[in-house]
Amino acid sequence: MSSTVLPRMALLAGLALMSMGQTVLFAIFGPLGRDMGMSEVMIGGVISLAAIAVVLTSPWWGRQVDRIGRRPVFLFAMAGLGVTTLVFALMLEAGRAGWIAGTGAFLLLGLSRIVYGLSVTGAQPAAIGWVADTTSAAERTGGMAMIGAAFGIGTILGPVLAWGLSGFGLLVPLYTVAALGGAVCLLAWRLLPETLVAAPIPPPPLRPLDPRLRATLGTLVVVFVVISALQQTIAFYVQDVGDLDNATTAANVGQALALLAAVIFVTQIFVANRKPAPGLIVRLGLGIAIVGPVVLLLWPGQPGILAAHALLGLGMGLVIPGLQGTASLSVTEDEQGAVGGLVGAAMAGGFVIGPVLGTGLYALWSGLPYLVASLLLLCALTIQVAARPSSRIRSHPL
Repeated sequence: MSSTVLPRMALLAGLALMSMGQTVLFAIFGPLGRDMGMSEVMIGGVISLAAIAVVLTSPWWGRQVDRIGRRPVFLFAMAGLGVTTLVFALMLEAGRAGWIAGTGAFLLLGLSRIVYGLSVTGAQPAAIGWVADTTSAAERTGGMAMIGAAFGIGTILGPVLAWGLSGFGLLVPLYTVAALGGAVCLLAWRLLPETLVAAPIPPPPLRPLDPRLRATLGTLVVVFVVISALQQTIAFYVQDVGDLDNATTAANVGQALALLAAVIFVTQIFVANRKPAPGLIVRLGLGIAIVGPVVLLLWPGQPGILAAHALLGLGMGLVIPGLQGTASLSVTEDEQGAVGGLVGAAMAGGFVIGPVLGTGLYALWSGLPYLVASLLLLCALTIQVAARPSSRIRSHPL
């Protein structure tokens, strides 16, 4: 399938750029928001609004991917990424100039992030549908791992971009992401062919509670609740258990999160180069990931925190492509975009729930988020072991 190499690179570049844009925002938005008179709750709310938009619109975008095609939806998402990132940067410029502040800034920036979420959400289901169209059943999990790896490399490169370009101006990284969004849109327009074969009779809408998908989507929600809850609380935990100052806390947390992203990325690259059974790597990954939060509780020093994040990265690097592959193989060819939309909604839903759950549990006891995280992963593993893959994964003639 050498003819798919360049189009796939265009797809993966777009997905990596989406992830880069998010982590660049994490790196620069906090202090800028404070300077604009916004509270920490407002700043977090602006970020969460995009995730909520993704949850609400992913299923609809997934249906459009199966109705009008993978290519037009992906092109629209890349154009939307460039335009909405540029608008957000210009609003931050207005805030720095004192033209908007406080509640007014929150409302305008929040609206901008909602439009961002509405615009870019179709990229992931479009990519999932395109990869499903161009891979055999045996190659499916590896293909999905490449999608996850693209997000992973973007997560790693985002802070690097923010660090490397912020010396030229605090908002230069955002302008760069906006420009790259336009460039990837043009690249995909030139390289990405349409792979959707129109079905004579469109399938009925795919529902989240479809018996083929319930266990997979439920596990995805749990996994991303755990990931986001741990990311939201780890700085508090590191500072409190070590009695550290802000600078040391930031350095230690940065090391841990960078290690987490790097291990997820390397693991997904490994999976992408193999042809593993998706159910097997989901169960194996969950078994490994369960140990991570336990290590956090029992070994709260920095070596233990790094070991915990390495275990979580290894586990999640197996679980995520395994679940994506399982979801894709559980439905028909003309439902690939729809299932991609539901997968995106499940992942974003975890990021809506996890930060609130994690901080709420942390307020009760600093170790509670990590105890609950292990219990949630154990429940997910139990469901996956109990589920019969043969009843959920259809047979492919490929």
